[in-house]
Amino acid sequence: MAGEQAAWKRPTLQRWWSALNSGYFDRLTTPWTRTIALTLLVFTLAFVAYRLTGQGPPTANGPLRLADAFLHGRLDIANGADLPWIDWAFYEGKYYILEPPMMAIVVLPGVLVYGLDLNQTLVSIVIGGLTAVVVFRLMRGLSEQFSVQVWLTLLLIFGTVYWWNAVNGGIWYFAHALSVFFLFLAVYETLVAKRPFTAGLFLGAAYLARLPTLLAFPFFLIMFSDKWWRPKPETTEVSLLARIDLKPLLQLGSGVGILVLLSFVYNYLRFEDPLNTGYSVWADYTSGNDPGLKLMLAQGLFDVSYVSRTIPLVFQAVPVFSSHAPYVIPSWSGMAVWATTPAFLYALFAGVRNRAVIVAGAAMLTVTIAVLIFSARGLSWFGLSYAADYDFQVRLFSLDTLYDLSVLPFLLLIGYGIYVGLRGNKLVLACWSAIIPMAIVHFLYPITGWPQFGYRYALDYYPFLFLLTWMGMGNRIRWHHMILIAASVAINLAGVLWIYKFDPNAVGGLRWVSW
Repeated sequence: MAGEQAAWKRPTLQRWWSALNSGYFDRLTTPWTRTIALTLLVFTLAFVAYRLTGQGPPTANGPLRLADAFLHGRLDIANGADLPWIDWAFYEGKYYILEPPMMAIVVLPGVLVYGLDLNQTLVSIVIGGLTAVVVFRLMRGLSEQFSVQVWLTLLLIFGTVYWWNAVNGGIWYFAHALSVFFLFLAVYETLVAKRPFTAGLFLGAAYLARLPTLLAFPFFLIMFSDKWWRPKPETTEVSLLARIDLKPLLQLGSGVGILVLLSFVYNYLRFEDPLNTGYSVWADYTSGNDPGLKLMLAQGLFDVSYVSRTIPLVFQAVPVFSSHAPYVIPSWSGMAVWATTPAFLYALFAGVRNRAVIVAGAAMLTVTIAVLIFSARGLSWFGLSYAADYDFQVRLFSLDTLYDLSVLPFLLLIGYGIYVGLRGNKLVLACWSAIIPMAIVHFLYPITGWPQFGYRYALDYYPFLFLLTWMGMGNRIRWHHMILIAASVAINLAGVLWIYKFDPNAVGGLRWVSW
């Protein structure tokens, strides 16, 4: 019997070996099939990891309720008075979802089939998996180095707060997952496919998920300048107007404009004003019903005094350190962008070729981060205030002055990056021209995004910060890139586990997250 089995197996193995030597499998694995296989692999890995670390269906399922309202011919939520956990825009006796409608449009097919039982978190996780695919395809188009493609995809999907937001599923976090997805599609259409209309269309879709993302428009205007701006002829004089090709501008503008006009119609049908997005309505309603938010909104929706709330969070906030387990605890208030994704520090060196600037900048950032870790107010072992929950808040020495100056290295390097862009690096200039307008809006807004892991509002411009990081690293992954990307992944894995898996279950009898 054993001999018969051996006789049966031997020809089979020989046939496989012959097929392999004859190039049979090479003919099967064409570039197209390899691309499909890699794409499916990236989606599967992201989806499975997100699914394992995600939450259950969220209570803040505003998109499902708005989609259900659409299906019943309404824009308002009929039972809004019974759902106090939504940010309501209350107008003329009706309750409206404050957030833009793209989330509801995306979940509409699922609501049509499953109704309000649709798992909104699962939809957000699927979007996260699709974002991984778009990022990978973007990097395939920008770099021929497979290591760059893989490491940069890992960075965005697992090394940033996008992971934490995408697996949350709540209305505010789902909005970020969706807007980042559409922004990366817009960036892909700009840098790889080079199609102005679809780039504009995806930017408009991002706007209908998160309103500040529309301020990224300068990025696309700059990056498509080779299509709409003709070089000056050497032999004849041509007017500036004659050097402009209107077709690409009209394609880009019409792509964005379709969805911006849709938002105008949506606003008008709700509030009889095409420009009223609902935030002023929400502020009036909230101020009358929540004393805490009324105090927070004391200066209105936008005011320069709110900058003092946001800058420390974006640049200076670190986690809570403790002398007892779990030792490092994320804060619901948030953490600095570099604290959750250290690899983003490379964005500050995008396009920089001056070695002296690189060395000086790296030295300044090293000192700054050390100062922030050892002097963060109320957030570290050596903080300036005592927190009752953590018993090792000992002030060993004062670093007040250095703490207050710790923002300067970041601002100086950003300023130098803008200078590099103005000197001719179009992509660097385009990225900063998208980031800065959105950051200014965030700085002038009274709320900083809590509860959150990291600083979630920064996701509005993460695709452009990601591009700067890639440029800062260069087209080759080195050992120090691997270290900071691995550190970013470890930090965000901890954030997801600490908050979603450990804290709700009081694993080990410990508290895993704090204010």
